[in-house]
Parts: sequence; C-alpha cells; structure tokens
Amino acid sequence: MRLSLDSLDDDTLLGVFAVLTVPDVLSLRQTCRRLLVFSSQQIVWQNIASSQILQQGIPFSKKPLSSFSVRDLEDRVRRAYHLGKAWKAPSITFRASGFTASRGGPIQDIHFIPGYDRRWLITVSQGIWSMIILWDRRSLTRVTSWSPEKAVFSALTVNTSEDSEAALAVSLHRYDSVVVEILAITSTAPDSLPGFECIARLDTLRQPIAMCGSLVALADDEAETIIWDWKTKEYAVLQSPVETDLWRNQCTQIVFAYKTILVVRARSVHAFAEPKLVPHPNTCVHHPYAQSTFGWVDGIFVSVPPSSPEDPTRMKGQPLSILLRTKNNDPWSSTFKIQLWTLSPMNETTVDGPHYNFPPSMTTEIVTPRRGALRCTDMVLGPYGTAVWVQPEDYSVAGLISPNIHLQNIPVPRSHETLVVAAFPGLFNTQGEAQVKSSWKNRGENWTCLDYDEERGCVALGSAAGAVTILDI
Repeated sequence: MRLSLDSLDDDTLLGVFAVLTVPDVLSLRQTCRRLLVFSSQQIVWQNIASSQILQQGIPFSKKPLSSFSVRDLEDRVRRAYHLGKAWKAPSITFRASGFTASRGGPIQDIHFIPGYDRRWLITVSQGIWSMIILWDRRSLTRVTSWSPEKAVFSALTVNTSEDSEAALAVSLHRYDSVVVEILAITSTAPDSLPGFECIARLDTLRQPIAMCGSLVALADDEAETIIWDWKTKEYAVLQSPVETDLWRNQCTQIVFAYKTILVVRARSVHAFAEPKLVPHPNTCVHHPYAQSTFGWVDGIFVSVPPSSPEDPTRMKGQPLSILLRTKNNDPWSSTFKIQLWTLSPMNETTVDGPHYNFPPSMTTEIVTPRRGALRCTDMVLGPYGTAVWVQPEDYSVAGLISPNIHLQNIPVPRSHETLVVAAFPGLFNTQGEAQVKSSWKNRGENWTCLDYDEERGCVALGSAAGAVTILDI
C-alpha cells in the first residue's frame, strides 16, 4: 500500500515539517488543501523558528514564540530565513527606497523603534524649534509629529526594550529650563493614528544617553552618570575619574550588560558594578571597578551578544564587542582602521565584584585606503556581529583647480561617501577575519546620521538635505 504525505497522521506530519526548510514548506503547502491548512498552524512555525532560526543564530525577536499570532510568526520566520541566507552569501544586495523628511534643514537624528512591533521610524530635525516625526516604516508615510512650543532638543535616546510602554527619552531646552521627558507612542482608539504622550518628567541638565525598560541613563560631559528608574523614581550615581585636561569627555554610549554598566566616553570606557537604586536623597556614589582607553577615536560602539538557547537569561555572562574607528594623528596618512575588540567575562566573580576582564583584547581589524572628512560618525554593531558605518569620501583636488586657468577641461576624480556593511567573526562569519559584505555609494546627499536594525536587516540614513534613504536586505 502506497502512502502519500496528505494521508499521514498529524504527529508524523508535524515531524516531517520540522526538518523541512522554509522554502520547502512554502512549496509543499501548494500541493493540496490539507497540507495548506496544516502548514498554517502555530505549532508548525514555532518548530521551524526554533530549529531553523533560533538554533542557527539568525537574528530574531526575544519575545516568546507563543506570543505571536500565526500569521505574524510566519512572516517573521520567512524574513529571518531570508536574512540568514543573505548574510551567509559572499555579498549582499540592498533594496533601496527613500522619502523627504524635512524641507527646512538636515536630519539631525534617525532611529528605528524596537517596540510597537517594529512598525515605526523617527526622524529629528530643527527649524526654528526642534521636531520629532514618526514614520510608518512599511509605507514610509508620515504618521504624526511632536514639537513642544519653543523647545530645542539637546539629546534623544530610544528604548531598547520591546515590551516597555516608554518609547524614548528627550532632553528639552526652553528658555532657562531643561527637562527630560519620557515619551510613549499611544492611540486613543483602535482605528486612530498614534501620537506621542509624555508619561514622566525629570528636571535635570544631564542628557539621556541610553534607555532599557524603565531605566534611563543620563550623563554630563565630564564624569557623572545617573541611572534613573522613571517608574519608581529611584536612582544611583556613577562617578568616573575626572579628566585633567580641558577637553570635553562627552558620553557617547551607556550599555546595560551582565551585572555591569559600561559608560563609554570620548576618551575612556568605565565599567561599574550594577548599582542598587534608592529613593532621593541618595548620597552613595559608585566608582568604576575597571577602565580602559583607546585614545582619540572617530567613533565607538559597544554591543552585547544575544543570549543563547541554553542560557536565555544570560546568567553566565557573555563577552562584549567593541567596534571603533581609529583616529590617525598623521594628517597625511592615506588609511584608517576599523577595529573589533572583545571584553571577556571573568570565570568566577563575586555577587557585587568585577564581571569583565580589562583591558579588552583586539579581535580583528579592517584597514581601508580611503580617508576624508567624516560628516556622519555613527557606527552600529549588531548583537550578531554585523555592522554598518559610513566611509568618508576621498580628499579630492576638486575645488583646487580654477576653471579659468586652462582652456581645456581637466578631469577631476569623483568621490562619494559609502555605506559599508560588514560581518565580523561570529555567528554569520566563521572565517576569523572581518568580511565586507556590501557597500552603497552616496549619490550626492551628505549623510548626517544612521541607524541599523539587525533583526530586520534594514539601514536608515538621514542627510543634510532632509532626505531619508532606507536600505533593506
């Protein structure tokens, strides 16, 4: 007696689907109605997501698989499978789109919003007053805007937690007052357009640098960092060593790692043991258990690798990756370097003691022959080891040759800014050396800022002309 797939019992059929690739499942469901209905079940796509996405180290949401609807889960798994195939290929091809976000000036900042089903993108621009515009990242249409009367934004950070009601924190300057406001993206009715709503406020001169759930990290330009819980109003004070020179030691990033808060400043990196937050007045000041410096750099970004299926809560600790662009002291040098450093966790630690070995060790580097003036210094390193940055255009002789001196035209080499996309040693790159996967040339718009969503495989670039370019893998 011959058996066919559609005659198998459900348990056997479920085992068959568990070992099929995503393209195989999509092809098989077209053969008959029973397989179409069976392949549309939640358990089928949960099994595929677990075996072919999560266990293969492909970027995916940290939410439980059971929290998604079957349609949403299938869409996410299909997109993640495509993303994994693209990163493992020798090169990556982008699908480009764009829109005009500001007609009155440059895009000062651009961010993907991790929560809210990753539906939103925000741009920050300034005319007379500052403005945040919320965009639908699928249709690239304007949804709403937020521009408090007579206010200028000095800093903005986006919440990295997907399930928090707070979306971002903004520092507002009005006349002689400065306040940090916590904003949520809300809708008054199911069919109404969302808007920004202030859900908490703090009077402070310190600027918001990072946000994770209900925690907001604020810092000054010298040495002090505040970790503030906007829900409980509890906080802790972190004090870095004060620099002896007169240059600003601006805080560029604050990372919530395993039992550690890493404060990244212009010329130094400081590691603090995770502090206990207490209500006001808090007289306890925490000092770093370790610090390191890379000297003067043009860009730096610290990334926490994703948790493994065997250690979903990260209780064992994991290494941190530090991506930086070195600053060359030789003005005539024709190269600069992109370096990846690793900060390894200690094997044994006390409850409140150090958790990472300092100093970091260099893992690999990319030497590039191109060098020019950096307009966009943003760099983003994803948890899975993929990174994006802008490579400046070459210094050119254009502008040094007068068109009136020579009767004949003199060819002048043209140069463009380039977006570089690379995979560093890790889940997508087992070669031991960094691999440049793609580059995208700027066709005349001076880029001012960028953001990168590794899970979606999407890059957003803002320009001095007020335009936004979206690149999807």
